[in-house]
Amino acid sequence: MSNITHFLIEPIEFEYLKESLQAKEDREKTINRTLDWESTKTLISAIPDNFNIQEVIKTNFPKYKVIGTPNFKMVDKNPDKITLDFKCETNNYSKPWFRGQNEFKGQVTFEKVVTKDNKVQLQIVHTSPETTEIAEKVSKSLERHFKANNYMNPNKEVQRILFKDFTNKERINFFLNMTDGNEVFDFTKATFLDIGPDLNENLPQEINWLELAKVRELNINGEVLHNLPFLRDKGLHKYMVLSEMEIIYDFSLPTVEGNCIIKFGFPNYFKKKIGNIELVVDIVRVNIKDEYGYVPFGAVKKQLFKEFEKLKTEKFEWSKMQNLHKQHTPEL
Repeated sequence: MSNITHFLIEPIEFEYLKESLQAKEDREKTINRTLDWESTKTLISAIPDNFNIQEVIKTNFPKYKVIGTPNFKMVDKNPDKITLDFKCETNNYSKPWFRGQNEFKGQVTFEKVVTKDNKVQLQIVHTSPETTEIAEKVSKSLERHFKANNYMNPNKEVQRILFKDFTNKERINFFLNMTDGNEVFDFTKATFLDIGPDLNENLPQEINWLELAKVRELNINGEVLHNLPFLRDKGLHKYMVLSEMEIIYDFSLPTVEGNCIIKFGFPNYFKKKIGNIELVVDIVRVNIKDEYGYVPFGAVKKQLFKEFEKLKTEKFEWSKMQNLHKQHTPEL
């Protein structure tokens, strides 16, 4: 008699699993980059006249298709803020249990920022691996076009925040700086960490149990994770790799208040172990106070993304300044 045990799930359980994964993928996540703009040309006029997303994403073995032929358009009639909204239909039969046919939304936005240095902010909004891939192809195609026409310096790269931009100490310091908040975000608590030992280092006695237990990665859920010894003890920062953090903030915008859960970092680092993983921001949940129930939820989330980008950029620049200061300050 066979000893094989078959595990079956009820239709209602299947639908729950399907909806849970769908909801996770449908949630908008953002990647932000910075371009040095060296032209007086407006962004809408810099887009090639013959831009065709279908040509940009063309491949011999498509796993997805973009619906229609969307193009860039101005936001609020601003020629220096343009966006491309698109939908893609997956055709991924390597995941046959439910995900073969689905639609996902994505967006690519360029906005010229008025500073002493001409900068263009590039934001990619993605909801699935397919939308990420499409947005990447679009942004790289336009980057080549901008450089070929000298709108950008051909010798300069688009500025990204990558895992490899930090040492272990610097990365943890950057994450902890995000708990300081600002005038919009008031830190409440850290509730999730994706952290693990750096196996290239000889771990000190306090944490050598990680090596003895052959621990590679810790997904930690809790209430006050920022107080864990891994993070509180600066002497351990050299030996620990922190890839993601989830924080609860109270937020206060001019027209609305509430709280939100924001997850940010370098997703799947411990699976991929590559240094060019880019920092991703995921607003997991937004709770608006009852008295502001009339404020459109989508507008609130969009504004939170924008404000969190300011906070992230501020803390990243501050981290870079601290690191430069340490490099040029002799140790006593």
